[in-house]
Amino acid sequence: MIALDRSVVPECHPLHYLQMATEKMSKAAFEALGVTTDLFSHVAFSHAPYHLARRDVARALGYKDFNVYRDFLRRAAPFFRRVDELSPSVGLQTPGGAATDGPNVEYPWQARNAAGALIWIAPAERGFGLLAQIERGGDAARMVEFVRTLLDRFDAVFP
Repeated sequence: MIALDRSVVPECHPLHYLQMATEKMSKAAFEALGVTTDLFSHVAFSHAPYHLARRDVARALGYKDFNVYRDFLRRAAPFFRRVDELSPSVGLQTPGGAATDGPNVEYPWQARNAAGALIWIAPAERGFGLLAQIERGGDAARMVEFVRTLLDRFDAVFP
């Protein structure tokens, strides 16, 4: 196996893994909590701030102050949504955004170049900006730490 410097790995690859892992993790958490979900939907992680804003979950994740935990989930909710929007089945929730005609981390999509001609854009050719936000810190980075902690403590959070 060849190890590459992260700076040469297209942003779409780690974001694709993040999107898939958070979707599956969220569905498993919702199942453990008895929350009814659509197993075929790729929109899951953006529901986590609402379903996991519980005192027992906060305590199991190591939060001593529930208000701090709840406030983090509220502030970070847009980042949770951005992760869901990386899926080609969700797409950007903007006019014209959809699974097949907008930026996503998994499949190429069509767009128009400056001359108006249709072209194909591969995810590896596009920057998504989310990794840079995560690397800068703040709530985007705390969201990733939240995911790591939830995965590490999953059995304790959802016995």
